[in-house]
Amino acid sequence: MKLNLFEDKNLKEEHVDLYFSNMRPVITQIIDTVNSERPTFSGRPADEDLDDWEETILDPGDIYYFDYVERKLFAYTKTGVFRLMNTLTSCEEMLWNYGFVRVSKSNLINIYKIKLLKPDMNMKVYAFFDNGERVCINRSYKKAFNEYLQRMRRIKQ
Repeated sequence: MKLNLFEDKNLKEEHVDLYFSNMRPVITQIIDTVNSERPTFSGRPADEDLDDWEETILDPGDIYYFDYVERKLFAYTKTGVFRLMNTLTSCEEMLWNYGFVRVSKSNLINIYKIKLLKPDMNMKVYAFFDNGERVCINRSYKKAFNEYLQRMRRIKQ
């Protein structure tokens, strides 16, 4: 993708012109950014008391993965674990253009945070993140994960 930037001190209103041959996820990301519609999430630190907590706004780019445990959704970041009030399905729908893919019934991972993919027995694969954690890519989600990874790699080129 080619990017041209022009600075015009006399410009009365800033604007962005975007030319594309087909609507790809990266194009949608650009549109969302320009329109300031990039999704964000609010959550509270998972170890805080329910009565006394401060809400934290999370940017999707900071989230390594989502984990749904005991009917509760958690987002894992470099700075900690946060409890969200969203559903895993709603997060998946909002973030499919941003590098997030479902890898099991209870996990949604950010492919841009993966440091290493390592195969294991029983056709499972583990995604290791740069924060030291790992998530299992379930066998039944492996094909869809690989297809998503290939699609997103083509977009980055």
